Amino acid sequence: MKYTLSVFLAIYLLTPVMAQVDFVQRLEKEVKFGESDYMTIFTENGLIAFRTNKDRSSSNTPTFEIFNTDFNLNQGIMNKVPIKPGYDLIGYDWNDDAFYALFQKGNSYASKDRYIIKIKINEESNIEYDMSNVLDMELKEFFVMGDKMIFMGDSESLPVIQFFDIESSNVITAQGIYSKDSKILQLRKDEELGVIDVLLSKRDQYKVKQVLVITFDLEGNKLREITPKSLDDPKMEIIEGILTPFQEYQQALIGTYGKKKQEAYQGIYMSEINEFGEVVSKYYTLENLENFYNYLPEKTRERRLRSLEKNLNKGKVPTIKPAFSTREVISLGNGYLIYSDLFTANNPRYFPRDGVYANSFYRINPYSPFYNNMFYDPYFGYRGMPYNPNFNNSREGEYKFHAAQILLLDNEGGIIWDNSLRLPSRTTNNPSKFGEISYDGKKLHFMYLEGEKLALSYIEDGVVIFENELFEIELINETERIRDTEARSLMLYWWYDNNYLLTGKQNIKYQDEDGRQQNRDVFFITKVSVDGALFEPKEK
Repeated sequence: MKYTLSVFLAIYLLTPVMAQVDFVQRLEKEVKFGESDYMTIFTENGLIAFRTNKDRSSSNTPTFEIFNTDFNLNQGIMNKVPIKPGYDLIGYDWNDDAFYALFQKGNSYASKDRYIIKIKINEESNIEYDMSNVLDMELKEFFVMGDKMIFMGDSESLPVIQFFDIESSNVITAQGIYSKDSKILQLRKDEELGVIDVLLSKRDQYKVKQVLVITFDLEGNKLREITPKSLDDPKMEIIEGILTPFQEYQQALIGTYGKKKQEAYQGIYMSEINEFGEVVSKYYTLENLENFYNYLPEKTRERRLRSLEKNLNKGKVPTIKPAFSTREVISLGNGYLIYSDLFTANNPRYFPRDGVYANSFYRINPYSPFYNNMFYDPYFGYRGMPYNPNFNNSREGEYKFHAAQILLLDNEGGIIWDNSLRLPSRTTNNPSKFGEISYDGKKLHFMYLEGEKLALSYIEDGVVIFENELFEIELINETERIRDTEARSLMLYWWYDNNYLLTGKQNIKYQDEDGRQQNRDVFFITKVSVDGALFEPKEK
């Protein structure tokens, strides 16, 4: 009787914990561990998975494999497209029910060594485009909108944006971009308005930094140019920025700012841009972010708060150390959710951005082998730059992430709440954002990969309920077992609502029809649902 009650109690206590993370659907493709992984992008109907693959045992022409699924991971037709030997996938985009794959010959920056294939997922015929009219450049961004392909990169160390007309093959160069001491911080496309926004930074002859927002139509015409006024404190300047989508004819530019000529982060700014191009800015420092130090152990946090109070009493606002980078700005209609990472960077290529701050290499490095892109990122535009196999990974640096800082603002810029989530402070060579956020206006889930496990944190109405709870990766079929997981192949992304997408390679143990033990190597795509409200701490 006691044994039965113990089992019942154990099941009762464990069930809510297990239900926090639910592995809902799973799609598998049998692959060899040495083959390329599938990359995924999200569409309005589900997702697209694709890869370049070559049979190493033969001299067959390499093929580009692509298929789609619905939101329940039911697979559509597999489309296999031959590609030219010696060419690698370096860019991609999804537009108007078609996939555009950009291939490049080796390390060449010459446009004659690039071509694009337009693929209709459920059709056999594909269209190839010649890129020889486009300027030779080191490509940083590629996307398609309407009847134009947009290319952004560096030509002779200067930034350039070009529009390629799909029908006529004519090329238009965006004016006001190609200039010395200029850097493109963000490129975003707005399909609803049919425009692209360029966030540009440049330094004048006195080395004073300016940040400009320039909007172009698809013919390359400049529709507006906005130069937000200098920050209120002349000793400060904008470090980075994220342009939000338009909401009721207004747009916001949000990011970190800090002291000139120093690696000293002061806080977060929000610049609201109205329909007339007028800009109003607000600033958030350690004086405003009451819960910034919540990630620290209690005694350390108390010491920091006492030190902060002493500085504030002297009229000083301490800087934020080490590196502080805004990763996402989620437009909510009635405000903004801002996610920033606090981390330490140790990188042989880590040099001051614009002669002052660390460049965007520490924030997003599209050539990192860990990098894979979602279909639509409303904060950074379409980032379609997969891993370049020719990139020298030994030149990558190391990053140690300490905390994820979350800030919720209303439309007037008032702080609704702020809080901090502790991160494991482990070393990684992935410079991208540490975690993936799901937020519904009340529940905030923050999830990341911790080795071969999922780590979940949960905030409800601004209050941290739990942090870094670990969950094993599970299969859908209870008769099968995971024999091995290739940890470096795992990728995790927020998909929609409270659903995440987990992909990677595994070796699965199963029984065949004759009851014999068998193994198979697979690339898997799993839909993971989360609900932190079901959390119940385990009794000690």
